[in-house]
Amino acid sequence: MDVAATISALKASNPFVADIGDNAPTITPIPPIGGVDASTAVKTDEGSFKNTVKGILNDVNTKLNVSDSNQRDLATGKTNDLQKVVTSVEEANLSLQFTMAMRAKLMEAYQEVARMQV
Repeated sequence: MDVAATISALKASNPFVADIGDNAPTITPIPPIGGVDASTAVKTDEGSFKNTVKGILNDVNTKLNVSDSNQRDLATGKTNDLQKVVTSVEEANLSLQFTMAMRAKLMEAYQEVARMQV
């Protein structure tokens, strides 16, 4: 059995098999962001753990406030869009559940570190 002939036959008859042929892509290194070399870039506080957690908590708070506002609008008759209300409530609920799960994992990690003997 000739493997090369079998593969060639598959490529010719099956349109889903990619045939690169002579037009192989050229692979180059990823250019640095903003023209700055990553090894000499000054580290900023933008991606810090504190800012990440603060951003997540602000997002959850915003979702809870939007959900509350949508519920009030439905209760007072300002809107009849039940799908929007249910979607915002569920989104806020999932965000809060995720945040509480993240908090539980962080507390477990903190307690594990606290139990370590130096």
